[in-house]
Amino acid sequence: MITGSSRGIGAAAAQHLARCGAHVIIACPSAEEGRSAADAVRRQVASARAESVVCDLGDLAQVHEAAERITALAGRRLHLLINNAGVAALPPTRSADGFEMHFAVNHLGHFALTGRLLPALLNTPRPRVVNVSSVLHWLGRNGARPHEPQRYHRWQAYFDSKLAALLFTHGLVTWARAHRLPLGAVTAHPGLVDTTLASRVLHTTGRKAEARLLRGLQTRWASPAAAAWTLVRAATDPHISAGEFLGPGGRWECSGPPVRVRAARRASDAQAVQGLWDLSQELADHPFRPPAPTAPSPTTRP
Repeated sequence: MITGSSRGIGAAAAQHLARCGAHVIIACPSAEEGRSAADAVRRQVASARAESVVCDLGDLAQVHEAAERITALAGRRLHLLINNAGVAALPPTRSADGFEMHFAVNHLGHFALTGRLLPALLNTPRPRVVNVSSVLHWLGRNGARPHEPQRYHRWQAYFDSKLAALLFTHGLVTWARAHRLPLGAVTAHPGLVDTTLASRVLHTTGRKAEARLLRGLQTRWASPAAAAWTLVRAATDPHISAGEFLGPGGRWECSGPPVRVRAARRASDAQAVQGLWDLSQELADHPFRPPAPTAPSPTTRP
């Protein structure tokens, strides 16, 4: 299951995993885009099983509904969840639930989706969640809270949301260990990728010079197909341990083969991890609930 997989690195990761024999579920806000992306996977991989689900991560009610559809499509057995969807460089924007949009889509929607999919994940032997961050998380200041309008800056909101991805991974690992659950969670960043994620938004919001500059830089960056290998390794390598961080191994982690990389120290700060976890649980109506204990088998009296 991959969010934001109708284009960019999400679409490339879906195709890579389909070639490996995975049954891929694509999630994106538009039904038309989802169908088109699933068709593209099937065109690239003749034997692929690819389906799509509408999921607007900025609408928590829709996230809940999407989780139910995904669980049914997966036959209640979900091995991998890649939380890849994201927005960048938005002007002050609120989600359907009233939250700052970078926080809502890049973190809170994924938090809620992961919690709602937990029963399907735990129905497999070694489930794994991959949260997609960015090399620019180093510029994040506080990933443990959404931005307020009076202090808003579009790029800082994006950097902080990518710092939140790492905090979420550490929170998920801590929660799973506390409940003795075999759930693995890792973080990956793709480096600098040639997509229109931010430049398209900048252009449509009137920041055309900034959009042209960014687009000129992006054409020199890694292709989505190359960058997606970091996500694929994070999702499938059995030697990757819970809580690890993967990124490109080239200069400044801009591109290159996927390797273990270092994260900013504040990305694993225990107080920030717990603060974000508690806030997210409250805002998303507590999607993470400990599984019910297994009833002991009855004993036979002699």
